[in-house]
Amino acid sequence: MLQFVREIPISIVIEAAPSQRRGFLFHLAAGFSKDVDPLSGMTVNLMAVDQWLSDLKVNLEKAAFISFAEVMAVARLTLLERANKEAATLQSLSFREERGWAFSWNSEDSEDVLNFSYAHYLESFPKNEKFDLLKVVFHWRRLQNGEEDFQHEGFKLLKELSLKESVDLHESLHDCVGHRLASGSFLQKVEILHLGAGYSVSVP
Repeated sequence: MLQFVREIPISIVIEAAPSQRRGFLFHLAAGFSKDVDPLSGMTVNLMAVDQWLSDLKVNLEKAAFISFAEVMAVARLTLLERANKEAATLQSLSFREERGWAFSWNSEDSEDVLNFSYAHYLESFPKNEKFDLLKVVFHWRRLQNGEEDFQHEGFKLLKELSLKESVDLHESLHDCVGHRLASGSFLQKVEILHLGAGYSVSVP
């Protein structure tokens, strides 16, 4: 079984209401897998896969969507149909926005699940240590109909933690994992990147 990922840039318009129209520039990455033909040594024709993505790009860019869940649903169903005709499997889809956040789906998830990630930055002044800049990445698991502003939810969690020292911050963020919102969506994982020191910590 050979797995591969192809990527294209794509512009998406979200229009939840006539007065709420926003545009986003994403890098769409689609992961596929297929058994290798023992006679030819070939799998899916990559030029054909690139054409799938090109056609999807045209269709997505000429439409306006009401949510990122709708964008993912259209992309997933379109590529599933193309992949099935080639006896291939769609393994993953990821939309990474130019401003740093992303939402994704993989084949282990149900069709109603999306994973969102948002990065936040904190200045750290540990005792007896030099200043460091921390990049805190929240990984949210969105369940069906959960359309919260996950970036804002991350800001709320960090608001009371911003003055903590690094060790205390790690412990506090560990306690935040599993934080559940009204829709049932929850904080799945937190990554803490110490940008100045060159190491990272993932919790849990």
